[in-house]
Amino acid sequence: MANEHDLLRGIEDIPDPAAHLAARPPPALAEAPAEAPAEPSLTRPARERRALSATLAGLAWILLFSWGEGLRDDLGSPRVAVPLAVAAVLSGLGLLLALRPRARGLPASVRAIQALAVAVPVGFLAAAVVRSGVADPPVPLELHLRCVASALCTALVPFALAALVLRRSFLSAPAWRGAAIGSLCGLGVVVGLEAHCALDDLLHVAVAHGLPIAAGALLGAAAGALRGRA
Repeated sequence: MANEHDLLRGIEDIPDPAAHLAARPPPALAEAPAEAPAEPSLTRPARERRALSATLAGLAWILLFSWGEGLRDDLGSPRVAVPLAVAAVLSGLGLLLALRPRARGLPASVRAIQALAVAVPVGFLAAAVVRSGVADPPVPLELHLRCVASALCTALVPFALAALVLRRSFLSAPAWRGAAIGSLCGLGVVVGLEAHCALDDLLHVAVAHGLPIAAGALLGAAAGALRGRA
């Protein structure tokens, strides 16, 4: 029986298959040192306080702009006040759903955000069809344009605040989350518009009053895709 010395004889003559890898020089380290983020990430309480402050500032701007434009004479009637109150509550609850963290600090699911982003414009159009008729004679073009200008001026501040506050806030689906939040901000703007515009024509309500919702969804999706990912 061969002893251990005989079995190991000549093992040093076997070439090392990885010798060429060991002969390679180590990879050069990156010359530029890693840089810290340009701005520190906010803690969750700080982010929530900033979002609440922006929401209150946007709401105050909408109310101030509506008051400056002049409130409609029938604002106190249930036919007008109840739908506006419902829309305002739904806008607030939607923002709470979209922004409030769930268990373990996770955000709302992508499915819930997608449903929210679709439900806001579809629900607004459905409500417009139910509540509004076709004006006869048609609403003059200058009245349509006046409401469009009013919608854009009212929406400017809430949209800018949302884009500023929600930078680097979304862990997933930033475009969808931006679209949902933008459309909800637009719904709040619609409440302000209809607080001073008494026109009940379907085309006027769907296009001129619905513009903030459509613009909010599109701008929110773009802002989320570009600057929203955490």
